[in-house]
Amino acid sequence: MKARVLVLSALMVMGATQMTQATERNGFFIGLGYQQGKGGGGEYKKALSSGFPLYGLSAQVGGIGFANKWFGGQVYGFFDWNNSGFFDNLRFWENFGKPTEGKWDVYTYGGAADAIVNLIATDPFAFGLVGGIQLAGNTWSYSDFSHTGFQFLFNAGGRIRLGTHSAIQAGIKFPMIPQKLTATIKDIRRYVWYVSLDYTF
Repeated sequence: MKARVLVLSALMVMGATQMTQATERNGFFIGLGYQQGKGGGGEYKKALSSGFPLYGLSAQVGGIGFANKWFGGQVYGFFDWNNSGFFDNLRFWENFGKPTEGKWDVYTYGGAADAIVNLIATDPFAFGLVGGIQLAGNTWSYSDFSHTGFQFLFNAGGRIRLGTHSAIQAGIKFPMIPQKLTATIKDIRRYVWYVSLDYTF
C-alpha cells in the first residue's frame, strides 16, 4: 500500500515539474489577423470620437525567441491594409490594391520588435503581455489621391499560446506621427485594435 502511494506521489510530482518547466518554442513564425480602428483629422480626441471607421487585414512574418519560459521577444515584418468601406462589399479581396471611389485605403508596412513577458507559463498553455515599437511606411489613398509618409507606432497587447506552435495575439497599435495629406487636411491619425493567429515553425 505504501509503495503504491509513493508511486502515485512520484507521478504527481513529475507531472507538476513538467508543467513548471514548460518552455516556449523558438523559431520562424507567420501570422494573419483582423484589424479595426478609426481615422480622422484635427485633434487626436476628435479623431477618436467623430472619425471614420477603418477595417482590414494584417500579415506578419518573422522570428520569435525566448531566454526562458518567462521572457522572450519577436522581430518581424508586417503589412496592414485597412479600408473605410471594408464591409460594403464582402468580396473584399477585389478591392485590395485598387483605389475605391469615396473610400479610404490605408496601408502600413515595415519592421517591428516586441518584448514578451509571460504571466502564466505551462506546457499546453501560456498567457503573457506584449509590447514594442513599429517603424513603417504609411500610405493613404482616396480615389485618385495618394500620400505616403513615415510612421512610428507603439504596440501593446496580450498573447495566448495554445500548444507548441499556435498563438493568439491581440492588442492596440498607436500611431504617433500625424500625416499631412494636403493643405486643407493638415493631419490625420488613427488607432487600430487587432487580433491575429500566429504559427511558429
